[in-house]
Amino acid sequence: MRKLVKLSAVIVLVVLVLSISGVGDAAWDKLMFYGRVARLYTRNPDARLSMPLQDVLKREVANTWHAPRGTDRLHEGQDIFAPKGTPIYSATSGFIYNVGENKLGGQTVSVIGDGGRVYYYAHLDSYAPGIAVGDPVTRQTLLGYVGTTGNAQGTPPHLHFGVYTSSGAINPLPLLVDRTQTAVTTRPTSRRMINRKA
Repeated sequence: MRKLVKLSAVIVLVVLVLSISGVGDAAWDKLMFYGRVARLYTRNPDARLSMPLQDVLKREVANTWHAPRGTDRLHEGQDIFAPKGTPIYSATSGFIYNVGENKLGGQTVSVIGDGGRVYYYAHLDSYAPGIAVGDPVTRQTLLGYVGTTGNAQGTPPHLHFGVYTSSGAINPLPLLVDRTQTAVTTRPTSRRMINRKA
């Protein structure tokens, strides 16, 4: 019994120290994020995705799925062409999974949604102000703006939109539906994780 009391006291002390130092808050935020993501895996993935660009209709998107890219790969998504700076919205609800830059995609945002699917938005000119990993998103959440970053430099501005499952990339075009003319927000209204790195 004394060992249990001592162990409980040590745990409480560690939690207090971590909370006071700020490290505990970051760990708690990360733990909560992973809990929310785990819950997404229990749901069925969306069968219909909103077009990520407000004024682009599905019939205007040329099918670029599996088009050859160089000699060693196929295109894993759809290129949706629009003027530079066109707002990009989340195609689904979920959480921001990654905000960053890579060689092919340039400035990118990834959203994880129901079923654990990851929605990848690439070649952004810039990000929506204040977005961060862990932020909840809806279909009305602004993620960024169309650009030509990454390997899209020298091409017409466009959004590369990819959908990834646990077994790999799938063609997003059959899932896309025209975005209805609804009010669009720049910030999610539900819980927001605290980004202590800023």
